[in-house]
Amino acid sequence: MKELYLVRSPYIFNGINAAVNKPQFAIVGVPLDSTSSFRPGCRFAPLYVRLASQSLELFSLRTLVNIEEVPLVDVGDIVIPHGDLTRTLNIIESVLSELIGEGLKVIAIGGEHTSTLGVVKGVIKALGSDLCYVCFDSHSDFRYEYLGSKYSHACVNRRIYELLGGNRISLIGVRAVSYDEYRDLKSLNIKYFTSAQVRTLGFREVGRSVAKLLENCSKTYISIDLDVIDPAYAPGVTTPEPEGITPTELLDILQILIDDRVVGLDVVELTPHYDHSITSSAVAAKVINEAIGLIYTSTQTSSKGKTHTA
Repeated sequence: MKELYLVRSPYIFNGINAAVNKPQFAIVGVPLDSTSSFRPGCRFAPLYVRLASQSLELFSLRTLVNIEEVPLVDVGDIVIPHGDLTRTLNIIESVLSELIGEGLKVIAIGGEHTSTLGVVKGVIKALGSDLCYVCFDSHSDFRYEYLGSKYSHACVNRRIYELLGGNRISLIGVRAVSYDEYRDLKSLNIKYFTSAQVRTLGFREVGRSVAKLLENCSKTYISIDLDVIDPAYAPGVTTPEPEGITPTELLDILQILIDDRVVGLDVVELTPHYDHSITSSAVAAKVINEAIGLIYTSTQTSSKGKTHTA
């Protein structure tokens, strides 16, 4: 069924598709760009991230994993019926639930952050609601509605909170909120760490604190809005916000959080037309590859442990 809503991209992520019968990872582009309120154009991000990925070395010094040997397939882009956001989210949910139901770890390349709502719904449809959600973002995206709509990049984490509850959501790198969002984050007891706290507390303390919150969940989903990174490192985003974290801090925290419970991850809000040096696209591709290495390592370790105990 998913084939009805997928179209091949001119580029393949990393330039390779695994020649295996049972891939472990699926790359899928989600070129949604319907509610962008400042700098539109993130529908082109999947194309540019794939292009930038082909210039990167594929051996990870963080994990000692050769990404070329990871069983990974690029399934292409989800077809987006622009102008019909409800139908789009339903299509994303359907495709993601099918991919995850096949046992794949899904890496989604957005697209605006609203797409994450469809992805998370797909995860829940396939695996149930025992899910923790970690979001790296400069904005809390916790407005009840924005510009008259409850379905917007500015509301996505509020909608996911309504699905999962406050004790299953963690936000990292936040530094731009409205007063109403700040009030609601506090009153609903949503756990968040600002970019300043990442600096003052250190990535280890932030990572360990969030990891503690994940202990009671059997599955984890991670969303990375690229604007969590300081514009000095990733200027080509939909809504840039100064005083961000570095790519290294992001990857250091991911290295603490990622284990075999991670069922999927997305990178969203890249806007290639404002990324003239393709630096931001390269950062996105690098983050995805390192995350794949971390997930792959954790699943391999888990499988060996299970074999050993048997």
